[in-house]
Amino acid sequence: MSDTGPAGRDSANRELKNRLKGALTRQKLKQADIVRQAQINGEPVGKATVSNALNPDKGPPEAATLMAILNAAGISSAERDELSRLRDQAERRGTTPLEAYLEAAEKAARRHPYPGVLGVPSLPALADVYVRQQARTPAANNQNDPAVPAAEVFREDRAMCVLLGGPGGGKSTLLCTHLADSADSWLDRRTGETIPVMVSAAALTGTDPLPTVLAEAVTANLRQVGLLDELTADFFRHPPRAGVSWLVLVDGIDEIPDTDTRNAVLTMLAGAAAAAPGLYRFVVATRPLPAAELGALGPHVPRYELQPFSRDDLHGYATHWFRPLDDPGRHVKAFIAGLKHSRLESLARIPLMALMLCQLYAADPLRPLPDGRTGAYQSFVELIYEQNAHKNIKKTHDEAIRRLKDRHQIPRDNQAAEQAAEQVRDHLPELIDHLAYERINGSTAPAVEILASHLQANRPQKVKEHLWHAFLGDLLRPTGILTQRADDLDFLHQTFLEFHAARHATRDEAARVQLLHDLFPHQEPSTIESPPQPPRHPSSYLGFLLDHLLGAGDSTATETTRRLEILAERGELETIQSLVVQVLDLKTNLPLQPIAGRLRRLVEQPSIYDPFEIRVKAAGWLSMLDGHLEAGADLLIQRVEDDGARIWDRVAAAGTLGQLEGYQETAAEWLTLFVRATLLEADERSLAAGMLARVEGYQQAGVTWLARFTEDTSLTVHDRIQSAKDLARVEGYQSAGVTWLARFAEDTSLKVPDRMQAAKALTEVREEREAGAAWLARFAEDATVDDYDRVWSAWQLALMDEYEEAAATMLTRFVEDTTFNGEDRIWAAWGLAQLDGHREAGIEWLMRFARDPALSGKAGQQLARVDKDAYASLLISIMEDTTQTDFARALAAWNLSDTDGHRQAGATWLASFAGSTEPISPAEAFERVWKRSNYGAE
Repeated sequence: MSDTGPAGRDSANRELKNRLKGALTRQKLKQADIVRQAQINGEPVGKATVSNALNPDKGPPEAATLMAILNAAGISSAERDELSRLRDQAERRGTTPLEAYLEAAEKAARRHPYPGVLGVPSLPALADVYVRQQARTPAANNQNDPAVPAAEVFREDRAMCVLLGGPGGGKSTLLCTHLADSADSWLDRRTGETIPVMVSAAALTGTDPLPTVLAEAVTANLRQVGLLDELTADFFRHPPRAGVSWLVLVDGIDEIPDTDTRNAVLTMLAGAAAAAPGLYRFVVATRPLPAAELGALGPHVPRYELQPFSRDDLHGYATHWFRPLDDPGRHVKAFIAGLKHSRLESLARIPLMALMLCQLYAADPLRPLPDGRTGAYQSFVELIYEQNAHKNIKKTHDEAIRRLKDRHQIPRDNQAAEQAAEQVRDHLPELIDHLAYERINGSTAPAVEILASHLQANRPQKVKEHLWHAFLGDLLRPTGILTQRADDLDFLHQTFLEFHAARHATRDEAARVQLLHDLFPHQEPSTIESPPQPPRHPSSYLGFLLDHLLGAGDSTATETTRRLEILAERGELETIQSLVVQVLDLKTNLPLQPIAGRLRRLVEQPSIYDPFEIRVKAAGWLSMLDGHLEAGADLLIQRVEDDGARIWDRVAAAGTLGQLEGYQETAAEWLTLFVRATLLEADERSLAAGMLARVEGYQQAGVTWLARFTEDTSLTVHDRIQSAKDLARVEGYQSAGVTWLARFAEDTSLKVPDRMQAAKALTEVREEREAGAAWLARFAEDATVDDYDRVWSAWQLALMDEYEEAAATMLTRFVEDTTFNGEDRIWAAWGLAQLDGHREAGIEWLMRFARDPALSGKAGQQLARVDKDAYASLLISIMEDTTQTDFARALAAWNLSDTDGHRQAGATWLASFAGSTEPISPAEAFERVWKRSNYGAE
């Protein structure tokens, strides 16, 4: 009997591949011949699919793929049977739960993420078109750091990482690709440090322990791809292999609609990471969230910002998509030209949008591409419904209706079931919109239950509930709009959910009027005096809502335009930025003139309350609005030429100008002038050189100047280090900057603070992180270094997850060391209070220092930053202590009156100390006690 274990499967797979290659050789066929000839249901088999089918290092091909190859090669029936037998043997499930999990997980992750779209056979294999994206890991919010492969997020030796990306930005596909590649590697006996397991954030919103949730969610998701045995909580309660961690890929935190629930999930993940550091690592994928929410994971958790496709990426992606068309190169050029004409060029660099637009073009190359994001989704959904006609979805629905009505023998019941079923089918698009609207507003009920609650999906009295729910599922499943996930149906992507929900919210005039009131509740006719507030909906969903309102062609469209004009003209800076995001990032079809006018005023008539840099930003935004390139560029040039402006703003304006098509030469001339201007500060010249290096065609010039500044011993060390940091951020020149940073860190002739800054800069470069951390640890442990610098170095170490415990040990030692300066001990205690597992100790030390008259002021400030309630308790204990002086007690009450959540209590105590029986302000009460105590000298 053949061995069905791992070795037997591998042997069968290799024999299958070798015999396939031999058969092709006998037929004098090459792999390219098979790619041209092999078909499944009349559709070509992708190049990568054929390549994997012949590669002995890859798993066995799907049965349909093997048959297509055998048909194309003209293999005899006897040999076909033998090859099919080998394929079946190679695919037999693993002999251990881990192997069974890995095989099912790989199969699930390899599936196309949008299987209902145009039918699987017509889609290229995911491996054929997948573009490996880049990500940025900005240090100190510096967006100029060089990009790294996004897959680096999985290689971080951290308990927790965050993967950030906009809607449709490729987060889920990246997670699936890593899961598939990693599972394949483990099955091929290539080991690693982690084994990934993927779970949706929504599955984590309950109260069950993490191992239980993982077991239930993963079993439900993999059951449909061949996982036969249920995975247990115990399976995920222990490491999958000795020395190997589970890498838990959490997808869609942002899709949890409730802020408190999101925070609870993030807090739970942080707790699990801290409680079992060797068992789990986490990669959390989400759209950008408020900083306070992600802060629940801790201050040191690295964040990877997924980057959109580059122009070259998009060109290559389209080339793969259009390969089956005649003259693919011509179609790629026409497609790119169509993107520019439709204002979709930047939006098409978002992976999901690229997929949709490529399919729209391939379906009808002569049809113009849609206008804007909402237009693209509308056209794509219409295309899905058109394809459903070709896929005989009507037959599938007819059969579902027939099965339902045939279960009822009484003619009246039979007719009622048929009529109700046909009504559901006739209103299915509206019902899908209703489902999306309920989901986006927080409903977690199964899809069929949500549909069953709708008026158009009322269940006839004689139809049993489970039969009706099954029927509704049978109607939804083949539409291509939803996909099966575990035991429920869900939308293909969050943006499809948002699009359909917006359609429901704007389905008729009454709904649109209500939506307008909901979006702009405080913006009723022009009696308002305070600045109008923007809608608080998530920006992606809001874009769909506004597009549907503006495109309604009735009075609500006119009113929407009027209210948006008020927002643009009178809104605060945050409001203008939100409108800019809608227009530039989401391509929402907002009225441009009011926005352009307000941006121009921000540049030409700035308020004293506006930040300095907003004038440059506003001019840059204006240049990116359709039809306003020249106007924005002119304003940037005016800013560059303004001798009265801050030099930082002039350099920033020139750098922004350098990113505009047709203005690179002008920008480079100005930046070069700033670089050469010896009267400028060195950091200003270095900034200009860094900007110059990012202007297309002038990178080498900018790099040359940065290198010159780094080497210039006449400059301060601080300025040379800054130039080295700027050099390390230029793509392709990182090693040169790193070399100089290492020299500065090692140079004992330099002051320690300068060396520390160089070491810190090294930690911000992935390949040099360990070296930089080693230098920081050395400075922290060096007793000859100033106390402040030792605490600073330890705190920088604490911000790196892998060095947190070592840093906590140092900080504890510093806070306990009575020879240390008092304020530095306070800072060390504050640092301890920020670290998981050391918060209580840090707070306790801060309270101890706050009771010391010599340290009370500084310690109290830091304690209030860490824990206001603990600070309030301390102040109350002082106020209640009758051994304290009146002034000390009044001072504590004064501080309490300035503490959030305790202001009234502090004011009451102050009035009591002042001896006032009448209402009195805290300031007046404190002044009375102050004077009575001889101005605090008692």
